[in-house]
Amino acid sequence: MAVNVNNAFVGTPPIDGGVFFRAPVGTDLPTDATSPLDPAFEDHGAVGENGVTVAQTRDNTDIKMYGGETFVTVQTNYDEQITITLLEDDNEAVLRTAFGDANVEVTPATTTAGTKKVIYHTSAPLPISSFVIDSISGLKSKRYVVENGQVVNVAEIVDVHNNVTSRTITVKTYKPTSVELRGGNVVEYRDNGVFDTTP
Repeated sequence: MAVNVNNAFVGTPPIDGGVFFRAPVGTDLPTDATSPLDPAFEDHGAVGENGVTVAQTRDNTDIKMYGGETFVTVQTNYDEQITITLLEDDNEAVLRTAFGDANVEVTPATTTAGTKKVIYHTSAPLPISSFVIDSISGLKSKRYVVENGQVVNVAEIVDVHNNVTSRTITVKTYKPTSVELRGGNVVEYRDNGVFDTTP
């Protein structure tokens, strides 16, 4: 089989910069890699240089037979998580995703004070939400869609003089409720951007 470099995908942010989006469950989900998102999906701004990690885990157990050989291997668990670093610490969407919508209060600026934010660090579980992650590679577009996902971890936050304050979050994905997603915790859409020009 011949090597074809055109089959490579080198992930970069889309032209408009939007990579990571979150919306309430029930928001209309995209069904391809390039269509505009429902306005309810909030853009989380710049993403760290490590990009997006989508990790699938399959746990298996060997069923042994008399004599000790493996009769069959059965899958006992499936899990899929997405990890991403968000660089815009003052982005309200980032804060609501990391701490919970109800735990971020914003007071608009006045003639005597700037915009104020109060962020409550609580133990309450973060809500199940819908997520979209976009990347491009030249003309190619790739989009991950998660109907039901939940932020289950926010890595330690470091405020330091030689780096930006960032938030690395882990989104645990769950089975979708929409039949058209065919049971995919994550549904991946791709478009190679090459049109059919045959007459």
